[in-house]
Amino acid sequence: MESKTNDKIYPYVGHISETEGPKVSTFEQGSPWKNANTSFYWVNFEYPLYHAQTHWEVAIVLNDQILHRINGKEKMMTAGMACIIGPQDKHAFFYPDRVKNQYQAICIVAQDDYVRKLLDMYSPTMYDEICYAPQPLYFTLSPNSLEKFTNMFLDIQTLKDQSTPYTEQQCNIIFSTILLKFIEQWQKGQNIPSVLKPLIQQLNNPLITSEQIKEAQQALPYSYPQLTRIFKKHMHCTITQYVNSTKLQYAKDLLSLTDMTLMEITNELNFESPSHFHSLFKKYFNITPAEFRKNNSVLHQDSE
Repeated sequence: MESKTNDKIYPYVGHISETEGPKVSTFEQGSPWKNANTSFYWVNFEYPLYHAQTHWEVAIVLNDQILHRINGKEKMMTAGMACIIGPQDKHAFFYPDRVKNQYQAICIVAQDDYVRKLLDMYSPTMYDEICYAPQPLYFTLSPNSLEKFTNMFLDIQTLKDQSTPYTEQQCNIIFSTILLKFIEQWQKGQNIPSVLKPLIQQLNNPLITSEQIKEAQQALPYSYPQLTRIFKKHMHCTITQYVNSTKLQYAKDLLSLTDMTLMEITNELNFESPSHFHSLFKKYFNITPAEFRKNNSVLHQDSE
């Protein structure tokens, strides 16, 4: 991924204070800005000290990979992967096989009260559902979203005074946007039978082809009529509707963050034709792709 050069790395993750019980990091210790709702820092090294924290953190891997241990479970995180870590979690980051690599990440930290207010806007139970989820909260950002957020943080970083209301507002916007993307992906995975999860994981890839969808369906121990019935029962839509929704949401990123033509987007997302893409987009969002790009293009805004 080509992006702006990161020529300033915040030199610390935050002091870990000795307390009774596990080591605990506070928002103030980990944040370059004090008295803010959200903040961020760059990380380019492992942090193997298993610790808890008083705040929320979204760790987004930009380059290479890192082994994340959280609540006793391990997962290799690669570029584009993110994890939400809450006050109830304990975690640490390790180089794979203890070999240093080109790993780099952005960590966005947020005050607990601020996260609670954001989640309460979605549902009065959302905070507890996420805070006490039985599995670690991983999700994936599209390459275009990853580049967009990275460059937004780099733009903040170039400001002479980063601790202003404007920079905090920008960080708040980025954090809430990423949180929304997580919630959209997380809700898709709730209450899904384990046998369907491999299929859902593959259908979440917006670049999936018709042939790959067919192969994924055939890998399950169901006839096609049985599968469509089970899928609709749990996902509240057909497989085709689910795939189209995933592709069209990704198309929004391509329209707003790139200068790809409609033909290029059609080919990238494996739609039948530009007219098919156009009609589906209009049906789902009540606006044409061209109109959406005119109103939302980052490139268009920058040129103004």
